Amino acid sequence: MFRPRQVRIISIVGAVAVTAGFAVLSVALFVVDWEPWTALDMIWMNLLGIIFGAALLRISDIQARPTEEGLVVKNMVRTRRFDWGQILGVTFSPEGDDPWPLLDLTDGTTCAVMAIQHADGRRAHAEVARLRMLIKRRTHFKED
Repeated sequence: MFRPRQVRIISIVGAVAVTAGFAVLSVALFVVDWEPWTALDMIWMNLLGIIFGAALLRISDIQARPTEEGLVVKNMVRTRRFDWGQILGVTFSPEGDDPWPLLDLTDGTTCAVMAIQHADGRRAHAEVARLRMLIKRRTHFKED
């Protein structure tokens, strides 16, 4: 399985901090008895903290999972499944022009693999090499 390291850690810590921060702030403003602040506002602020925290946790769940049939790419909003035969190769800039690699697909389109982040440095390059090796093995195996 492919997962980003730095982004994952930052998003998990951020989710906890944002959710706790909104909870503490909502209680603090209610306790201070700030005039326009009501119990309903406190509830809404906590719900906002939960929503923002959940969005950050969604970022931490970005992954690409190889299976026998193909590659499952789970990005921020969308999860896509590709058969090994649909993937022609992987494009990844060594200088960091793009934040993540792109799968080159047989239909002429590309798909970002956010599970491998350029921010992870050498680890990202090693993961791209591993992904390329998997694609080569699986597509070569299918042709035989």
